[in-house]
Amino acid sequence: METALSQATGSAPVGRHQELLVLEESLRLARTSARIVSLAGEPWVGKSRLLAELIAAAHDDGWTVAAGRAGRLGGPVPFEVFVDALDDQLARIGPDLAGRLGPRETDRLAGVFPALAAGRPEPSGPAPADPDAYWLIRAMRTLIGQAAEANGLLLVLDDVHRADPLSLQLLDHLVRHPPQAPVLIALAYRDSPTARHLSSLRTLRAHGAMPSWRHLDVAPLPERDAAALLPSGLDPIRRQLLLRDAAGVPGLLHALRDAGRLPVNPDAASVDFRALSPVAWRTACSAAVLGDPFTPGAVAEVAELPVERVLGGLDDLQSEGLIRPDGHLRRFRFRHPAVAGLVLRATDAGWRYGAQGRALRATQQGTAQGIAPGIAQDTGAEALTDGLPDGPGAVELASLSRREVQVAVLVSAGFTNQQIAGRMQLSPKTVETYLSRIFKKLGVVSRTQVAHLMGRGGRHL
Repeated sequence: METALSQATGSAPVGRHQELLVLEESLRLARTSARIVSLAGEPWVGKSRLLAELIAAAHDDGWTVAAGRAGRLGGPVPFEVFVDALDDQLARIGPDLAGRLGPRETDRLAGVFPALAAGRPEPSGPAPADPDAYWLIRAMRTLIGQAAEANGLLLVLDDVHRADPLSLQLLDHLVRHPPQAPVLIALAYRDSPTARHLSSLRTLRAHGAMPSWRHLDVAPLPERDAAALLPSGLDPIRRQLLLRDAAGVPGLLHALRDAGRLPVNPDAASVDFRALSPVAWRTACSAAVLGDPFTPGAVAEVAELPVERVLGGLDDLQSEGLIRPDGHLRRFRFRHPAVAGLVLRATDAGWRYGAQGRALRATQQGTAQGIAPGIAQDTGAEALTDGLPDGPGAVELASLSRREVQVAVLVSAGFTNQQIAGRMQLSPKTVETYLSRIFKKLGVVSRTQVAHLMGRGGRHL
């Protein structure tokens, strides 16, 4: 069933009917009074896609649309996400806006928006960091109401989990004191520790304090809906493994699907790593080389960075929802193992070669703090499942875990247990255990039969 919103855009995100209904209702209600709608979920689950649907529908309905995105965590620009969204719109309104705001409010806001500062002397009002920031926040609320004009304003704010403190204070104020104008503020953020402030707003809404505010938790897709995103002619084994590794996250599913044919670009929309600082990115790459679980000390050894800087990088990665603690204060793992494979593929080959050597040395020297990390040869599921054929045993093969698939591929390529143990940084006994599980799941009794089912006889990785 299509919603009016999906009909307006000509397409609808798979499995998001209820979310589209809420966005449609919020847009309709905002015509008479200001509303706020928020979307939260893990990375690449489809929040931005839902916002894009809302933007397209608002354009068709004659709304004025202003959209912005927060940059790197804790960026130095006050109200950055609001400036990114509204500055071009303010420039279009022109000097009439200053007349409607009045000189005091305009002076305050000229220190925030380049469009208002153009052609003016240095603002005489307080800077954003002054104790009078409260009055600046009130001026921002007035400005948003004025920007709505007669058409109504859809103000879209994405990646709000990265927003600066003043932007979060302004959002808090807007939720409690909505503009007296037809305004819909739609914001999206990752469900990460950085979003604690926004989560407190959800608590207030849940107690009925703010009926004008709606919240959506954007969950991973069920397997049936996720399967609809894959090509119909895809090999059934590869299909099942991709669905397993993507865990219902659409962006991750697209990235894994495409990675077997194209190199993964860190700028790709489905797996966007651009907001990571250089230290956070280097930390992620080093962690991907080590494999799950990893420790700050081992990551620092591979990254060739001081532990203190790596700890900051780990904080950023956790705030972005990419990693999580491993039930131990000194260990972490990627939220989805497939993300480690995508990160690894996005690294430079020369750096990766050197990093793998440093990881081996860290393990041998005992600097991994009691953990022997698995040196990631290639943790992306697509590298293990490219070209797997259809045929007998397809369902059983798809039931293998990631590690079991790795062992089965190496067995089919002719590696001995000892060689597999060295390649995967496991003990020979552990390899034997994996092989026993593989035999049981596949219903076979020999390595030759494993190779036949894998369709990889004699092929080396």
